[in-house]
Amino acid sequence: MWISKTPLRASFLGGGTDYPSYFRDHPGAVLGSTIDKYVYIQALPLAAVAEQKYRVTYRTTESVQTVDEIRHPVIRESVKRWGGDMALNIATMSDLPGGTGLGSSSAFTVGFLNLLHQMRGDELTRYELARQAIHMEQDILQENVGVQDQIHAAFGGLSRYEFTGDGFSIEPLRLTTQRMNLLNRSMLLVYTGSQRSASQTLTTQEKRTKQGANADYLKEMYNMTKTGAALLEQDGDDLRVLQSFAEMLDLGWQLKRQLGEAVSNSAIDDLYIAGKELGARGGKLLGAGGGGFVLFLADPDLHPAFVERFGADNVIPISMTNGGSIVTKIG
Repeated sequence: MWISKTPLRASFLGGGTDYPSYFRDHPGAVLGSTIDKYVYIQALPLAAVAEQKYRVTYRTTESVQTVDEIRHPVIRESVKRWGGDMALNIATMSDLPGGTGLGSSSAFTVGFLNLLHQMRGDELTRYELARQAIHMEQDILQENVGVQDQIHAAFGGLSRYEFTGDGFSIEPLRLTTQRMNLLNRSMLLVYTGSQRSASQTLTTQEKRTKQGANADYLKEMYNMTKTGAALLEQDGDDLRVLQSFAEMLDLGWQLKRQLGEAVSNSAIDDLYIAGKELGARGGKLLGAGGGGFVLFLADPDLHPAFVERFGADNVIPISMTNGGSIVTKIG
C-alpha cells in the first residue's frame, strides 16, 4: 500500500494575484505557509482476479472496470495519463473538509499525482510536481483556479512565491524559532459555517480582473507580499512584528473584499468583527471567499474566549509546517 500526505495551506497576502488573467501581464506574488492539516490518499494495487479494475472511495464509492467510467475528474485524468495498466483501490480522507479556503482541491491533485509517480518509480522534482498539478487543473480540467495552492502543496513551508508568464520563483522565509513559535501560538481558524466552490466564487472576480477593474487593488496586494516578507524576517521585537503583520492581514482582507461581490457576505463580516472584538490582532478570510475559514492572529490566552463565542467544533488552532507532499510505502 502507498500513502501520500499533502499539507493544506494558509495564504496570508497576495491571493488573487496568482491567476493567469493577472500575472501574464503584471507580476503576481503570494505570501503563505503550509499548515499542520493534511489530505491523505492511499492506493493499493489490486490483484488481477479483482471483480472491478478500479475502486475509488471519497465522498462516495465507485467500482468500475474502465478508467473512463471513473467520475472523480482528477483521479480519472491522472490515471489515464500516468496510471499505466495498474488496477487500483484508491481512498482519500482529510483533516478538514474541502471547500473551506485551505487549498484542499489542489492538495489532493498534488498528492495523487505524487502517489502515482512514486508507484511507477518516476522521479519528479517539486517544481515538476507543482507544474503538472497546475496543468491538470487549469488545462486538462479547465478549472478557474490560481497557482499558489499547487505550489504550496508541492514545496511546503513559509514562503513568498512570485509568478510571471514564464513560471514561478520561490523565496523561503527565515524566521527565528522564537518568532515562528509566537506566530504559531497565535494562529487559529474559525469556521464560517459554509463551504463553497472556489471556481464558482471567482467568476465575477475574474471578469473584473480581465476588465482591469481590480488592477489597483491587486497591485497593492502584490506589493504587500514584499513588505510582509521583509517584516517577518526583520530584526526587532517579536510582539511588535506580530502586531504589524496582523494589521497587514487586516488591510489585505479589506482590499480582497473589493475584488468581487462574492468574496464576503454579512455573516462573514459579522464573524470577523466578532473576532476583532474578542481581541484578535488581525485576520482574514482564507481562500477565494464566500465561506470556509477565517484566520485570526490572537494571543493564546484569548483562544478560550473564541471557543466560548464560536463553539469548540468551529475553532481550530493551527501551526505552520516545513514539508510538502510526501509518499510512504507500507509493506
